[in-house]
Amino acid sequence: MTLIRKGSKGVKAIDIQRRIRLLGYNLGPGEIDGIFGPETENAVKRFQQDRSISVTGIVDDECWQELVDAGYTIGERMLYLKEPPFRGDDVKTLQLWLKTLGFFKNDESGIFDKNTRKALVEFQKNMKLNPDGILGGDTLIHLNSLKRIINEKKSSNFPLVKDLKKKKSSRKKIILDYGEFPADGEEKGKPCLKNKILNCSQIANGCRRLLEEEGFDVFITVDESKKIIPGLYSRIKKANKSKGDLLVSINLNYCMDSNACGSSCYYFKGLKSFSIGGKKIADLIQDNLVKKLNMTDCRVHGTSYAILKDTNMTAVLVEPGFISNVSEAINLNNIDYQNKVSLCIFEAIKEYLSE
Repeated sequence: MTLIRKGSKGVKAIDIQRRIRLLGYNLGPGEIDGIFGPETENAVKRFQQDRSISVTGIVDDECWQELVDAGYTIGERMLYLKEPPFRGDDVKTLQLWLKTLGFFKNDESGIFDKNTRKALVEFQKNMKLNPDGILGGDTLIHLNSLKRIINEKKSSNFPLVKDLKKKKSSRKKIILDYGEFPADGEEKGKPCLKNKILNCSQIANGCRRLLEEEGFDVFITVDESKKIIPGLYSRIKKANKSKGDLLVSINLNYCMDSNACGSSCYYFKGLKSFSIGGKKIADLIQDNLVKKLNMTDCRVHGTSYAILKDTNMTAVLVEPGFISNVSEAINLNNIDYQNKVSLCIFEAIKEYLSE
């Protein structure tokens, strides 16, 4: 979609304002006027912060999908397995409820997939209900009757990991990803965005060489023979089709403050849960980057970025520096430094899988 930002006007701005207003965010005295002004921008930023996605004040593909998802409340519609799948906060709530009750062992992605149906059927069987895999009628009534028990649970921390022990006899598959991300909207037309993608490509391919030498299967979500880098959701779809064991997405940070520096890593964090596997690999990569490359520690963060939420394997997003910082940009453009970053990521992956 076209980026909708401060200064935009028309039908799309009205649609965004309506959705933001219905979710309870204040648009100021202008309310729904079709003008994407400062009040609308601030409301979008508050929404993005609440949803744990990049806080830019710009409505891009990821922010728009979050706005649509947030509009669904559990019980408003029947949910079942279909193609394309249902997605929304009602699905996310269902997954959280089933997870808290011990039936769902994955991240609450908000996408009604086969794992969600399987968990729902198991719940129905346990409650002696018709195991049709449909949320509605008696199934919804029974879940609502258990809300007190569900809400009393402080958390439901299940790792999204495959049973890697069962794969000892086969090669493990690592998925490497890079490309444009929603927060790149501010960089459109700037040379640093082109450099960023090139540098990420070099780091990803450095990881690929090291992993393949160690006997891992490696899949990269970007077809480097093509000039156009696929969009975020296209790369997510490719990653899910590849059926990998671990996804490592590489991105370089950018900030209007040119003094901002350091590395950070991200893992999936949902409503009341987080990916234990994701946090583990994020901690390992971050420790390596900080200690071995003497980088500023911008810490490890739990977020709900699409690359972490919509992928169906343990995933981590690595940002090993700011392309907007002059000294870090010089390092990141250097092939020897890129190889050091690749080595840090590789060693962390190897340690994670060995454990």
